[in-house]
Amino acid sequence: MSEQSIVNNESQNNRENNFSEISITELLQEIQQTPREYWSNLLQIIRLFRESVILKPGLSETSEQEIPENNRLIQQHKALSKLTKEWIEEGDEQEQTETWEYLRQALDEDRLSNRPLLS
Repeated sequence: MSEQSIVNNESQNNRENNFSEISITELLQEIQQTPREYWSNLLQIIRLFRESVILKPGLSETSEQEIPENNRLIQQHKALSKLTKEWIEEGDEQEQTETWEYLRQALDEDRLSNRPLLS
């Protein structure tokens, strides 16, 4: 079943049931609006988020070793979220390609060696 058909089926079911919760349709629409080159990062963020919220032991049951690990996962999740937002806001691919070409040329211009620094 294709992504679009899942979205369409879910959208129809939601209209019939009038759910006020976030639906799979909304999640899939957000994923579809994210450029494919960022999907692996998005998947990591989702997995980290799931790990940080599912089966959280109570504080009294949490061992001293688990607390730093939970904090590390939370910090990693926040950092990945911030990085993904920055990538999405950075601009278009053509501008980035032109910037890279300019920087590569500038770095290769004043080299003592005849070999290019970056190929």
